[in-house]
Amino acid sequence: MHPAKVNTINTIQLISDTAAQLEYQSKAQINVANELVNQWFDDFYHPDSDWYRTPFTEQELSVLSEFNEFYDERVQYLPNTLAEMLKNYAWKEVVGKAQWVLNMLNWQGVVATYENS
Repeated sequence: MHPAKVNTINTIQLISDTAAQLEYQSKAQINVANELVNQWFDDFYHPDSDWYRTPFTEQELSVLSEFNEFYDERVQYLPNTLAEMLKNYAWKEVVGKAQWVLNMLNWQGVVATYENS
């Protein structure tokens, strides 16, 4: 699978799953709350790049754009720790919207791996 699609699917799956977020925090020596924001906005979602857009259908790009706008409207209200973020209403909305993305695009349970994995 194209790296842009792998990274996008895996990030959306992580954002949609609070248990996975807690597991990630227990294993990582990073601030997962910040990482969940940075992965989406800085690292993996680049809709203006032809390279990024290549593996996605127009419907997928449209759903991802809607998610991005929704997330962007709430990011300023998110705390800087995962423990606080998991209690935060704006984060609960983002988690729900990520679950919506998975449902809209039939990405629930998709195991996204790189082509040569």
